[in-house]
Amino acid sequence: MSILKHERIQVPLKQRVARVVKLKDLSSTLRRVTLQGEDFQGFGFHPLAPEAHVKLFFPNASDDVLRMPEVLDDGNADWQGAAEGRFSAFRDYTIRSFDADLLTVDIDFVLHDVGVGGPWAKQAKVGDLLGIFGPRSVRLTPLDALKYVFFVDETSLPALARWLEILPESANIDAWIEVHSVSSEISLPAHVGANLHWLHRNNEQENHPYGRLLLDALDNLPSGWACEKTWVWAATEAHAIVQLRRKLMNIDVLNKDHLDLVAYWKQF
Repeated sequence: MSILKHERIQVPLKQRVARVVKLKDLSSTLRRVTLQGEDFQGFGFHPLAPEAHVKLFFPNASDDVLRMPEVLDDGNADWQGAAEGRFSAFRDYTIRSFDADLLTVDIDFVLHDVGVGGPWAKQAKVGDLLGIFGPRSVRLTPLDALKYVFFVDETSLPALARWLEILPESANIDAWIEVHSVSSEISLPAHVGANLHWLHRNNEQENHPYGRLLLDALDNLPSGWACEKTWVWAATEAHAIVQLRRKLMNIDVLNKDHLDLVAYWKQF
């Protein structure tokens, strides 16, 4: 059984601090924040790694100070004391784009009132500072699958956009995208082989729980979509990922090494 190449590349760690230089609303629920700084010299961005992410550190409201781990001599980070609140609050975010000439990084934030990143992005303004740590490693996308099937939500739209930019024109893609409503849809990179299916949790008829529409989409895929060289990428809420994994693992014809299933967040 052949396995599609999904190479991982290690990237040297470095502490970085950058400033917000631009804000742009992509939809009612997604805001792009452009960060810029000299610390982005030598930034470990790889053009063929759609899921590459960084840890963003948010200044403490009390003193507006950024506290990040030190990078040790062996190249690893000193995370001692993280559980005790030694560092500024941090969360993982996908790198939407990087401009090596302007030294800018785009990060897309889902706007909400819970947690750290969403509330910060709702009130962010030009001049605000963020700490950046990583990426620590990146995984290169397989470019030779016969079929790509994606299950995503608002949080993984930036990575989906990168997939669409990276995959060759010959790629056959079906992406099922669950978002809050039609106002949460965004413009995605054009790809001649991509069929994008937008699914709305909230509509006039019914409000669906997170992930329900993605599970229904998997159950109703047309026959013949699965084979040994089908690549499945799912990036959404943790409980939905568990259920998607259970269903996909029961499809005998799928090569289980070609299942890339990631919990981007967790609903409690």
